Amino acid sequence: MASPFTAAIRGMDDWIAGPASLLDELARIKSSSRVVARVASDGDALEIEPATSRKPSAPLLIPISPDGQAPAALRTAVNGKTVHLGIPANWVIARRIELPMEAASHVEGIVSSRMGALSPLPASDIHFGHSVLGISHETLQITVAVAIVARSRVAAALACLNAAEARQVVISAPFPEGDAVKVLTQRQRVTGTRGRIKFVLAGVLGASLVAAVTAVAIRPMIQNSYAERRAAVEVRAEKARRAIALAATPDKAETAPEQEALNIKDDAISALGALDDLAEALPMHSYATEIAFANGRMRLSGRTMDVPEVLTALESSSRFEDSMQVGSALRGEDGLTSEFEVDTRPLIRTGGSLR
Repeated sequence: MASPFTAAIRGMDDWIAGPASLLDELARIKSSSRVVARVASDGDALEIEPATSRKPSAPLLIPISPDGQAPAALRTAVNGKTVHLGIPANWVIARRIELPMEAASHVEGIVSSRMGALSPLPASDIHFGHSVLGISHETLQITVAVAIVARSRVAAALACLNAAEARQVVISAPFPEGDAVKVLTQRQRVTGTRGRIKFVLAGVLGASLVAAVTAVAIRPMIQNSYAERRAAVEVRAEKARRAIALAATPDKAETAPEQEALNIKDDAISALGALDDLAEALPMHSYATEIAFANGRMRLSGRTMDVPEVLTALESSSRFEDSMQVGSALRGEDGLTSEFEVDTRPLIRTGGSLR
């Protein structure tokens, strides 16, 4: 029985195989133009036409040279391009195999391993390819078409195309029960390219996983570091505020009149401090529309959903005393809020103390 680690690696390889195959096919489509060629029924000539030709035209008929030489016309037609080579149906050995649904991601390897039983010729003397003919959800099986072509049949045509420096040749083998099957003539190169793509995808996935785990692991450390820095900044800021306040309002003056004036100033209500305390004390559903200071008290007009809660909030804040409602609250047009007026005594003084 395979270990959980081996099963996980195999599952990851199967998962990456799909995107790798798609990227490989996209790269092949983008990398070069495509040419369609057919071997004549007598096997002595190639009929070539551009696969993307918009205007109908007669195919280019080029004789297949026995010595593998490529005519100039053939070089012009296929140089640097991918050639899809159609062959006569009697050159193809057709086979069908049934596989369980779970083997869908391993068809390539299964077909290669069974080639000794499927082909009457040695594996070294053939080209082969496969495609999925159908999927049965009732029996949970897939039907795979396997096309086998003797190398000797297509050797002369491939030699001419290779001499003409075609980028790649893909044999399009007719199959009796479906579409033509693609038979790759450079299977090792394709497998290697797809393997490299899978390796790159696995590396990217692994790097992403490591980055995600690292980010989760170091997040508490970063948060703690930021918290420590913020606390240090708050301490320095508090010291700076105290130093500025002390410089702006010294505790002692040089003369008695100056000291008396300083005492009067320190004992006066701090309007800014009272507004700051009011903003902290008022409930969320309450707001002020008018504020006035007179004779050491503050007159507050505003709107709220609960007037008693406003009075309770002011008194419980320890920043206001003797809070009382002035007059009656008037219900607003919305039927939810009321207009109120409250008179209270702020405790915050210009000197920073509460009195």
